[in-house]
Amino acid sequence: MVNFGREVSRRAFMMTAGAIVVGCASSRQQGKSSMSKTNTYKDERTGAVLRRLVSGQGNNQVVYQTHPMWGLQMRHLLFVSDRTVGKPLPHVLEVSSGQIWCATPTGADDWTLSRKDNTLYFRRGSTLFSKDISSRDCEENLVAELSDWAGLHPISMSLDADEKSLYTGVVVEPDRRWGIVYLDLLAPKLEVFVEVDFKVGHVQANPVRPGLVMFCHETGGDAPQRMWVVNRNGSGLKPFYKETYDEWVTHEVWWGADRAIFTVWPYDEVHRNLPHGVVSADLETGTPKVHGQFPAWHTHGSPDGRWAVADDFDGNLWLICIQDGERRLLSQGHRKPGFDTHLHPSFTPDSKAVVFNSSYWGSNDILLVELPDWQTLPAA
Repeated sequence: MVNFGREVSRRAFMMTAGAIVVGCASSRQQGKSSMSKTNTYKDERTGAVLRRLVSGQGNNQVVYQTHPMWGLQMRHLLFVSDRTVGKPLPHVLEVSSGQIWCATPTGADDWTLSRKDNTLYFRRGSTLFSKDISSRDCEENLVAELSDWAGLHPISMSLDADEKSLYTGVVVEPDRRWGIVYLDLLAPKLEVFVEVDFKVGHVQANPVRPGLVMFCHETGGDAPQRMWVVNRNGSGLKPFYKETYDEWVTHEVWWGADRAIFTVWPYDEVHRNLPHGVVSADLETGTPKVHGQFPAWHTHGSPDGRWAVADDFDGNLWLICIQDGERRLLSQGHRKPGFDTHLHPSFTPDSKAVVFNSSYWGSNDILLVELPDWQTLPAA
């Protein structure tokens, strides 16, 4: 198994109760195209063709790879930007036209997108709403009033695979106890079903199996035991991948019904000589498998199971063939000086392309690169 030493500190819904209509915040960007005249370019080292999906005003960021970001048939992309009101809010790109609008112009404190339709669930204060991201109007559907939600200080939100329930991390007792809340969307009821003595982060329901939730010990850096899993009824709480050799495990993501992919960071000379890089583990045994041994930062596995993608601190994007473990450079130059760009790459639902953050043009943009012929890419 793999691990990271201590030279650095350890770190780091379906039925609605009614509908309300709210006013839309005015914005120069609302409904306007963000596409520049030069939307595509060819990577000079790899030959891969990249398309700029979102550019221009504001800090634009893809949704974290742990959560869905694509609407039905990939016609709409959900992303996060401060372009509308100066703080990060969910925005929508209509891919065919390049039109962009703010999904929640009156604000949102937390949100998550359905994998089955275009429904966005979002919380504002102690009220939960839903809306269709493909619609540019301001109609918001009231899902539930959560009178005791505000005191729990939600940390993150994730929709169950059956889309009948929703989860979020909460503070149970400040600086002492954290947990995960379960909300039944069919008969709204809030319940803390698991509690731990460390800060909960990256709450993510399994995308295939209802009632199964992965989360992490969030430190902002390395943790003594990063990855955890639990059932919706509170049973089965255990480490997903049990760390050894003082590893630094991070950026875990579900990869199908019973597997997770993550990175093990080789932060010192000792750990550069131990297994590290892009790793996956199965839920039943937690046995790790290294898919690419290099200083990988964020990673994601393709839905078809054939590929993994990972970035590094130099702004390179790497494609890994799962069958033989070979790694090739997909694109480079995406972390320009003056930008603390986290690429956060993830595959499209059809496994044919990767979407990620980039500062290639000297702004906070979102790019898409289709997977080229494997043989055309330069070897690592």
